[in-house]
Amino acid sequence: MILLRTWRSSSRAVVLMAAIGCGPAKQAAPEPEPAASSQVPPSTPAPAPTPPPAATSVVQAADPYHPAPHDTVDAVVYDGWKQYFLQCSRCHGEDANGSSFGPSLLIALKPDGSVPTQDEFVNVLIHGRRDKGMPSAATMGLDESFLPGLYQYLKGRSDGVLRAGRPARRSG
Repeated sequence: MILLRTWRSSSRAVVLMAAIGCGPAKQAAPEPEPAASSQVPPSTPAPAPTPPPAATSVVQAADPYHPAPHDTVDAVVYDGWKQYFLQCSRCHGEDANGSSFGPSLLIALKPDGSVPTQDEFVNVLIHGRRDKGMPSAATMGLDESFLPGLYQYLKGRSDGVLRAGRPARRSG
């Protein structure tokens, strides 16, 4: 009985190995010589095979990790986006919609929001909001030269002019 089980499992192993290509290599049979009448004369070149139409066109696959930008902005606004992404997004969310750590900047920058003007926005960044846990721009390592671009980026998002995600930088 044990011998029969061993034989069954070993024969299954052989079949499995052969199916996945782990078995002994088999030699291919030599191809038969074509008949003399079907040979193409050496002076006539053989026609090149034509690839199917789908093979000639290159189709770009969608990249979910690097989507194409929706908006194109100037260098100042683009640098503002970079600084937002580096310094602010960890608390205010990747798209400035807010998180459990920081409020939505899109709502705060509305005309009836808590920071409706650029002056108030810059004031909050320079001094921070210690009572709410927000450090100043200097504490975060944010250079004040980026504040106008940061405001323009966030105001554009707040007003619906710029969409979420990474913008493209306009050259020139």
